[in-house]
Amino acid sequence: MGEQRMKATIIKSQAASSNTKQIYDDPFSTAYNDDIIEPPYNLKELKLIGEYSTILQQCVEAYRVNILGFGFEPTYRFDYNAKDTKEELRTAADAEWVRLEEFLRYLNYDEEVETILGYALEDREKMGNGYVEVLRDALNRPAGMEYIDGQYIRVCKRTVPEEVEYTITENGQPRKIRRWRTFRKYVQMINGKKVYFKEYGDPRLMNLSTGQFDEATPAHLQASEIVHFKLGSGTYGIPRWVGHIVHQYGARKAEELNYMYFKQGRHVPAAVVVENGMLTDEAYTNLREYMNDIEGVENAHKFLVLEAAGLSSEEDTGEEIVAPVKVQIKSLAEILQQDALFLEYDEKSRDKLRSSFRLPPIYTGESKDYNKATADTARKITEEQVFEPERKTITGKLNTLFLADLDIFYVEISLKGPNFGDPLETAKALSPLVTAGAAVPNDLRDLLGEMLGKELEALPDEYNLPFPVVMNALQQAQQINPLASILKSKEEPGTELLNIMKDLRDVLEELQQ
Repeated sequence: MGEQRMKATIIKSQAASSNTKQIYDDPFSTAYNDDIIEPPYNLKELKLIGEYSTILQQCVEAYRVNILGFGFEPTYRFDYNAKDTKEELRTAADAEWVRLEEFLRYLNYDEEVETILGYALEDREKMGNGYVEVLRDALNRPAGMEYIDGQYIRVCKRTVPEEVEYTITENGQPRKIRRWRTFRKYVQMINGKKVYFKEYGDPRLMNLSTGQFDEATPAHLQASEIVHFKLGSGTYGIPRWVGHIVHQYGARKAEELNYMYFKQGRHVPAAVVVENGMLTDEAYTNLREYMNDIEGVENAHKFLVLEAAGLSSEEDTGEEIVAPVKVQIKSLAEILQQDALFLEYDEKSRDKLRSSFRLPPIYTGESKDYNKATADTARKITEEQVFEPERKTITGKLNTLFLADLDIFYVEISLKGPNFGDPLETAKALSPLVTAGAAVPNDLRDLLGEMLGKELEALPDEYNLPFPVVMNALQQAQQINPLASILKSKEEPGTELLNIMKDLRDVLEELQQ
């Protein structure tokens, strides 16, 4: 019996590789020594991965907007309106309030301070490390702030301890103390050029070119200071999402695979089966060219014609017989992974990364399943558990570093947050309190101004009385009541005030109903 052989040939399209050709070079690769510390991850790769991820940038933006987007404001460190607060303390605090407002306003002449710190916050969330440069004025007070790209900064080892002076408050009065502290140096490298910085608060003069502490350093070569915002307590910060980095690469590859599927979607994976014959050389060449030309919409409607030659055999009689040829094209599309699997993988990847930031989907624009109640609950929990603690962390660092150098002790920096209150709902809740006399008009002026969309001034003390007291005065007209003189003549200015208060009563009664 003659031997039968089967030959299989694999023909595939020669598409261009979708792998990135970019190499994340470390500019410090040859500069790490006993002084400069190497980071645990490639900072440039961490910085740029947000350009490839479909969810990381949204999470970072949500952090920046909700932490810094409402702006800075000074706040008092004591109860300003307390009865036992001395007037001289109020006067000193008011002066510090104005100075702190001006300090925040002019920290950068080109951008708002929230914008500069926002850049550093984005670096902190992407790379684990964010930096700002602080500049001092002629009086050695902090007066300027500039953003520094964190991917070009490296941390150096701590220097020898240095005795520094600090100002604290004791029994409400400033007092200077001295303590020993170690500082770090920082180095920036761009295009092979190094520039050194010192940690904020280091009193020594440092040469920005050499990184050496030298009291004879001229003014134009003196290094400025850096404030390092990082995640964690290590030398370098670690991104909170670094455990999900594999998912980010996997989601990117899934997107590229889907892209190539749609780009080359005309081709259906199939097996060409030839029975009792073989493809001619011309047919084989045409098939290969067909596979290589499948891209582009101009090739979307082409037909493939295959020619096969039957195998010949010789009978006992010497006559040559050609076997009938059968060509079949069997689709292999059913064994491929379906698109839904990639969609599920991408969805799971987004959920995992969002969970590392502890953000609900509503903060990244995915709010299909939310109603007002669930949206408000998600916002309040996230504000309480995520954004408010982050604000306190940032303002705590700024207050600790800057206020003592500015000789500010009664006022501090704070970050504003969102207002979740509904003025109409608040008005309904306050209605029984107003009726019971637990509130005076000035307590409600801010709420009324918010409802009217404008600022209202406080009423004089003679008109700032509980509502039942006013109504009782109108009914009894007692001479000892401060409002009795208003009832003497309808032409007096107080009549208009009474009409307003009556209207306010009617509005509150309607809201209560």
